[in-house]
Amino acid sequence: MKVTQITWHEPNRANTPPLHIASRGQRFSTLTGVWWIDEFRFVVNHRSGLMLAVFDVRTPHQPMAISAIPHLTDDIAAKKIADNLWEIAVSGCWDAAYSIYQLRLGNESEFELISTQAHKDRTFCHGIAYDKTGNLCLAFHTGTNPRIQIADKTWVIPKPWGVRDICYDETTQSYYAVAVSENPQRSSYLKTSTSIWKYHSESDAWQMINMIDDMHSDACQIYQGRIWLPDQKGDRVLGICLNKERPQLNIKGSCFDFPHGLGISEHGMLAVTNYGSSSITLIDISQQ
Repeated sequence: MKVTQITWHEPNRANTPPLHIASRGQRFSTLTGVWWIDEFRFVVNHRSGLMLAVFDVRTPHQPMAISAIPHLTDDIAAKKIADNLWEIAVSGCWDAAYSIYQLRLGNESEFELISTQAHKDRTFCHGIAYDKTGNLCLAFHTGTNPRIQIADKTWVIPKPWGVRDICYDETTQSYYAVAVSENPQRSSYLKTSTSIWKYHSESDAWQMINMIDDMHSDACQIYQGRIWLPDQKGDRVLGICLNKERPQLNIKGSCFDFPHGLGISEHGMLAVTNYGSSSITLIDISQQ
């Protein structure tokens, strides 16, 4: 399995401290989220560096464009508006719900900050995604009002679970979410678990469909009938078959170092952001 690694280092402008993932050890929050805008280009955000960028895998040594972010971020998403024009959304952690940019691609590609949505309450926004209709899907995982929010509708899942990300399966027109039992902490802790949730429109409720012990996952995406999850605790990526007809895939290797964010292109190129090495790992999973 061919692996490509792209590294992007920025200074720790936010002065964020290192955090622990259970007993795995500590890491700084560097490259945090990734989203493909076509088969060659993806957007990625640097949490501690307070920056976002667009990369082209054909010229991967430096970003095509880069822009400052006015707050910490954990996740990123993109929606096409017109030819060479994209809307980019980044989650806002404690500082804001999210910010919206426009990315214009061309000989001189550039980002423009359009707006920042303030919090309605003291709740941490971790995950952000677009569904097929362009609605923003937000994962507020801890604080005053932890919740799943799609457009203006909200749901709450039971404790101890905190939702980290939401994804949409266009094939089955279903929403899924990934949640964890413990948040990263300043010191080591004993246990962490990850759960997967599915939204049932007939009951207007989210149901847990899987739980994995000793795993901490911050992102999810559906590709070819599997939900793909990074695991910071185990330095791996899992591909779990949603209809349970195929075996679980477990991709491990030195290319993963506290893998946090995850994105998959239409043709099956997996991109994973690594907190430990401030890098993006690229692997073709189209034949898996």
